[in-house]
Amino acid sequence: MTAPGRSSRTCLAIASGATGCGGNRISGHFFGQSSFASHAIANQANVVRIDPEVPLELMGPLGCGFQTGAGAVMNSLQPDVGDSLAVFGCGSVGLAAVMAAKAVGCAPIYAVDPNPDRRDLALELGATHAIDPTASDPIETIQESSGGGCDFSLECTGLPEVLSQALESLSVTGCCGLVGAAPMGTRASLDMNSIMFGRTIKGVIEGDSVPKLFIPRLVDLYRRGLFPIEKLVTFYSLEDIEQAVHDSEAGKVVKAVLRP
Repeated sequence: MTAPGRSSRTCLAIASGATGCGGNRISGHFFGQSSFASHAIANQANVVRIDPEVPLELMGPLGCGFQTGAGAVMNSLQPDVGDSLAVFGCGSVGLAAVMAAKAVGCAPIYAVDPNPDRRDLALELGATHAIDPTASDPIETIQESSGGGCDFSLECTGLPEVLSQALESLSVTGCCGLVGAAPMGTRASLDMNSIMFGRTIKGVIEGDSVPKLFIPRLVDLYRRGLFPIEKLVTFYSLEDIEQAVHDSEAGKVVKAVLRP
């Protein structure tokens, strides 16, 4: 499965569940999906053909975070033009949601995040309002600004208290998409009356996307300048992987991409 003379490290690139070096079973380690190496083997069903003219190094994140955020808006919530949306958490998922919301004509678009750089970037990407949740109550701010609450909201942090804020920021019949991945067993405390009158919570995995259909759609939006993912990506060489992890954990970059 590797060329003669390849080191055993190369064998670590074999996809999760495949047979690796010496007949040993190899499993993915990073995010349960993959390992970092120079080669990888993927099942044909997991491969999506994209336009060869687009920069491949920018397209990798479409398979997870960007697809999740954009799909949560375009596939899961499906807002109409002029519907309002609040995005809680402006990492790669949340900012992809902001771009998708602008692309489909949402207005206003609220971006909620304590990081000032992320808020500024959200405004650049299409948000109409940027809210610092450490400086003001995002529920009150959104309710007052929107005249009764948003039509839709997205929780992208995985924090129970933020889920409550995303729900309470809705109009009476609004829908909250739960995107943030919390540890197994995490429980959230919600005011039952917040849901009783018509609000709903919708769980979203990978943006409810069919990758073979949705990723080419995102590539098309990118080519038309409506999904500028280059503004979210910071490149690192493979030998700088530790710095990439550190910068990601510190919030210095939105999406770190390694170049082998």
